Amino acid sequence: MRKRIVSIFIICLVGIAVLQAQQVVKIACVGNSITYGSGIANRDKLSYPAQLQAWLGPRYDVRNFGVSGATLLRKGDKPYWNQPQYQEVLEFKPDIIIIKLGTNDSKPQNWQFADDFEKDYKEMVGVFQALDSKPRVLLALPVPVFVPDKWGIRDSIVRDRIIPIIKDICKDTKCSYIDLYTPLLSYKWAFPDDVHPNSLGAAEMVEQIYRALFQRDKMHSSGYLNTAILAAPGAECRGASAGWGEGKDWFSEFDEINKIGTDRNIDFVLLGNSVTQGWGGEGRAVWSPVPELWDSLFKPLNAANFGISGDRTQNVLWRIQNGGFDKIKPKVVALEIGVNNFQDNSAKEIADGIQLIIKALQKKVPAVKIILFGPLPAGAESKDPNRQKYKQVHEIIHSYSNGKNVFYHNLNKIFINSTGAIVDGLMADDAVHLTAAGYRAWASVMVPEARKLLGK
Repeated sequence: MRKRIVSIFIICLVGIAVLQAQQVVKIACVGNSITYGSGIANRDKLSYPAQLQAWLGPRYDVRNFGVSGATLLRKGDKPYWNQPQYQEVLEFKPDIIIIKLGTNDSKPQNWQFADDFEKDYKEMVGVFQALDSKPRVLLALPVPVFVPDKWGIRDSIVRDRIIPIIKDICKDTKCSYIDLYTPLLSYKWAFPDDVHPNSLGAAEMVEQIYRALFQRDKMHSSGYLNTAILAAPGAECRGASAGWGEGKDWFSEFDEINKIGTDRNIDFVLLGNSVTQGWGGEGRAVWSPVPELWDSLFKPLNAANFGISGDRTQNVLWRIQNGGFDKIKPKVVALEIGVNNFQDNSAKEIADGIQLIIKALQKKVPAVKIILFGPLPAGAESKDPNRQKYKQVHEIIHSYSNGKNVFYHNLNKIFINSTGAIVDGLMADDAVHLTAAGYRAWASVMVPEARKLLGK
């Protein structure tokens, strides 16, 4: 009897542990049009709350409660307090609440009630903190306004008045703040109307929010965050300039790729960024300088092009985890990735991202063989920063080759001459993208290796 009671007790403990492990963390994003995603095409997937959901994964439920034009001030011209989304937040009973209000409060008609701003903000925080769910409340500092005055929104008020007040409120309410102002000052290009971020600006917001959520910022000892290994979808929305066609975004390419293989066998996948995308191929409505090479070299290998312009290691990792590799089960994958990480990540971080991609591929398709190129040669000269980063990455990733299922290839002998310069005619002026001759040079290495591994 005693053994039976002990067994039941253990089963109950295991059951509780399982339920806790499966519990979904609810995050409410309170804010104005910047939170809502105004001006962002496909905002359901590319607004900052939607991108945060993708970064965090299925164990989180991130909801967008943004209201265009909303103010924190009760006497403002559109108080958040009076919007249905405010009640929806309360009913949601979130575990985490991110408040990003204040931008519209800087307008003259609203800031005339500046004396009420701190009181109203503290009251909102208090209401949220008193919820039965006892949420963690984070206060986001407004993003920069990139002109002195836009639609009455004034950067001087945001910077010199509102932000200091929010920081003081954090001290009094024991909340943390998320700095979305200082880190985004260099991202004017990502705010087309000087107030609202585009999808890439929203992605930068998400990185800062993620760092604050998990204390991975400089304020904490756990500040190291390697974004190159943090699986996340792309935020690109460049349409024709990315070779996708007008109005298309990253998700349109992801969806297009996932349809490949539903009506034909795929033995060989080319996986990477814009350099890989440039091969073109069946199922891809993208520009290619060498369509004839696809038909003559890759079509006989039952190949598919999974390159997406702008992709970084973290985007490829997300695509492997959320795409159809386990359904099509390619026999060979050629992996070209890393150059788009050069600006934001160290060589070690990029190499770690590439290593994680290899492991993710092997988990999805255990029998797959990987032709590892990493980033292709970049930088016109040996002293070019891109060339230095390229060299550093390859000094690490060559060790990933094992002669069994990972086969490393370095293209230096083909693309770089004895002086350290890129061989004439193989690369575009940016010393990253390939010319038609460059694709032929790459094919001279990749195709024979693929044929060998495929047994053809």
